[in-house]
Amino acid sequence: MERRRVLTMCGALATGILAGCSGDGDGGAPTGTATETVEPTATPTAEPTAEPTATPTAEPTATAESGPGGPTHELDESFVVGTGSDRIGYRIIDFYRADRIGSSANYDTADGVFLIVFLELSNPQDTDTSFPQNAFLATNEEQIRYIDEGATPKIADDDRVDTQALGSATLLSGSSKTGAVVFDLDPDQSYWLELRPTGDAGDTHYVEIGTISEIQALESSMVG
Repeated sequence: MERRRVLTMCGALATGILAGCSGDGDGGAPTGTATETVEPTATPTAEPTAEPTATPTAEPTATAESGPGGPTHELDESFVVGTGSDRIGYRIIDFYRADRIGSSANYDTADGVFLIVFLELSNPQDTDTSFPQNAFLATNEEQIRYIDEGATPKIADDDRVDTQALGSATLLSGSSKTGAVVFDLDPDQSYWLELRPTGDAGDTHYVEIGTISEIQALESSMVG
């Protein structure tokens, strides 16, 4: 009887041990191969395409205005017209306009508007010379105007200015004179002062006058 009890206990103990072993096998980590999680491949960010740099369009270079057919000069610029023994020096000082020229008792009235040209005339020749009336002109595409021989002498008697008339002036060799000459011009027209050589050679020179109505007026003090 005692032996049967011992055998029964041994059988029960053996069953418990087997059951424990079986339990350990079931509770362990799964024997299947673990699948690696694939990290997503980062897509490279496209670099922004550089915008082409716009090339600035070059501004057109302003071309200096040229005269109708020869060298041009500014006010107060000295220059010589002609060659050799026909040379005459000029310096155009300023322009004024007026409706009348002369004294209050003896004046001329313009048909258009008088243009008064103040200038310095010089003689670089070895002999005496006179003011070149036929070579000192006011011109445009439609007109050629000579100095007004009636109004020019009266500029010396006009109390608005202190100057001499040069229309009939004679210059000794190496000398110069400052004075004025007068043109009678259309106020709505634009003109160039055209200075021609008195001989057969040399360039015609130009000084721009502009539109006569835009020239500064000689202040009036005459009584009609």
